[in-house]
Amino acid sequence: MPNKVTDMHFHQEEEDTGVIRRSSWRTPRGHFVVYVGTKLERFVVPTRFLKSPLFQNLLEMAAEEFGYAEAHPNKIVLPCDVSTFRSLVMFLTSQDK
Repeated sequence: MPNKVTDMHFHQEEEDTGVIRRSSWRTPRGHFVVYVGTKLERFVVPTRFLKSPLFQNLLEMAAEEFGYAEAHPNKIVLPCDVSTFRSLVMFLTSQDK
């Protein structure tokens, strides 16, 4: 399972986050895509995050704020900034260990 976040804007890699961030449109098996922040930055996250109550709350907040496919058709847009999302990912990844 991938353990890096690749930041395409700053050309940095962060270890042990459990999320892949890339410009490729191919999503690896066992992962799904979410968009975060005002610039709708694309993140590929493991499906195991769907079991987390914190991630489920974030998805519920997204549904309340954006509706289902109304504002952003065919995209899961999360209502938080990129740094908050990265913190959540690091927390969820630490819970797996």
